[in-house]
Amino acid sequence: MADTQAQIALEQLRLQRAALADFGLFAFQCNDIDAVLTRAVELVSEALDVPLVKVLEHLPREGKMLVRAGVNWERGVVGHETFADHRGSPGGYALRAEHPVVSTDLDHEDRFETPDMLRRHGVRSMVNVIIAGEAGAFGVLEVDAREQRDFGEDEIAFLRTYANLLAGAIERIRSHHELRRAAREQGVLARELGHRVKNLLGLIKALASLTPTEGRSAQDFRTLFVERLQALSAAEDLVFGGSGEQADLGKLAEDVLAPYRQDDPGRIRIEGGTARLSARRARMFGLALHELATNAAKYGALCGSDGTVRLAWHVDETPAGEGRISLIWQERGGPAVTPPDRKGFGTRLLQDVIAHELNGEAKLVYESAGFSYELDFPVERP
Repeated sequence: MADTQAQIALEQLRLQRAALADFGLFAFQCNDIDAVLTRAVELVSEALDVPLVKVLEHLPREGKMLVRAGVNWERGVVGHETFADHRGSPGGYALRAEHPVVSTDLDHEDRFETPDMLRRHGVRSMVNVIIAGEAGAFGVLEVDAREQRDFGEDEIAFLRTYANLLAGAIERIRSHHELRRAAREQGVLARELGHRVKNLLGLIKALASLTPTEGRSAQDFRTLFVERLQALSAAEDLVFGGSGEQADLGKLAEDVLAPYRQDDPGRIRIEGGTARLSARRARMFGLALHELATNAAKYGALCGSDGTVRLAWHVDETPAGEGRISLIWQERGGPAVTPPDRKGFGTRLLQDVIAHELNGEAKLVYESAGFSYELDFPVERP
């Protein structure tokens, strides 16, 4: 009799060692958490000769524990059944224990209540072992026996080793996925940065070619060109210096127009609600505002002491559910306004280039009361 029990014990030990070895190799090669958990419960079931084994994943935000993986449970349990994570449930109690929780007879268990699902499957005894994690326990490895069973020290030690091995596999897979995600994001950022730089260089080239040289000295050309580059820079700073990939239209307007408002902010009234522009559109909008303010300071409402400017916009919803920004730059109190004889750089920039880049429509209005610029373009969805 003693020899038979010793042989059984040796066979169980062999199965447990084989389970650890097989799982260690599988967990090292696999990068799918669900596949690793499923293989884990299968090997534990074989090694301990217990049909019912499961892994409970702790979902702290929901206050629940999900049956993430399991073997020999009825259909609809794995991936769906949940238990509370408080002390009144087996898994919740195990989460707060510093050692494996063994219940040899659930009929006499007074530390927690036995869930109906376990009763339905005829569970009489169980062992719960924590699956640790760097940021908190992943959950619990639970072995459920249909007969009353007194799990021995060797079996509990095996389960603790197995749970630790499982925890390491989960952390490795999570780290691997995080590294892959970070690598993908870096690749996307690099491509986006290259695209932005290419667009910006193209715009700078266009500004250089469109800026007229006739009748100007090299110093005049340089001054005019640098001013326009500074307007671009202000828009770029708002996008890259902010917390997202978009710039606020109001903040952009205040920054670009700040040099023209520092002595008397009331001369340029800025009115409008919150509107977000992508990097490309913010860049073009900043350039448009700079051009308008520069022209107003040289020839329009801001060249004298009594003129004023009103910059206003609002966002409308179209019948198709898309938003559009309608904006007006309106000058009053300046010199008499007359339409230009020819289409210069500023006109081409405001009416053709800006409207095209914003996929909108622009109109320059020359009235005796003052110059106005109207711009209408669609809102880009994030």
